[in-house]
Amino acid sequence: MIDPKTQLTFFFNDSPPPPTGRGLRDKGINQALQHTEKLNNGWQEKALAFLEEYCKTHHRFSGEMVRIEAKGIVPEPPSLRTWGAVLLTGSRKGWIRQVGYVHVSNINAHCANAALWESLICEE
Repeated sequence: MIDPKTQLTFFFNDSPPPPTGRGLRDKGINQALQHTEKLNNGWQEKALAFLEEYCKTHHRFSGEMVRIEAKGIVPEPPSLRTWGAVLLTGSRKGWIRQVGYVHVSNINAHCANAALWESLICEE
């Protein structure tokens, strides 16, 4: 007879862990970026080059401010979420860091909160 106090029990669970807010955010950003790149190959490279130069002359800003300044320089992506990929990449590269939140002015966003970024490479 097996003693239940000493019997080992194994649980096998093939299901993935439940999604997190950050994971869902990153998934949406990556989908938007892939779609944009499919329509406009090299878009992320252009946007990153713009962000790097923008960071050299702006101390604090929102992604919305970057996007507005990029009009006519970087093609407009089909989804504004695509800019999230650029900002997160800029953060990973050490160009910017998030320091707070601001309300966006885009009326379609209903005054939502957005990240406030601080440049770590500002030359002014």
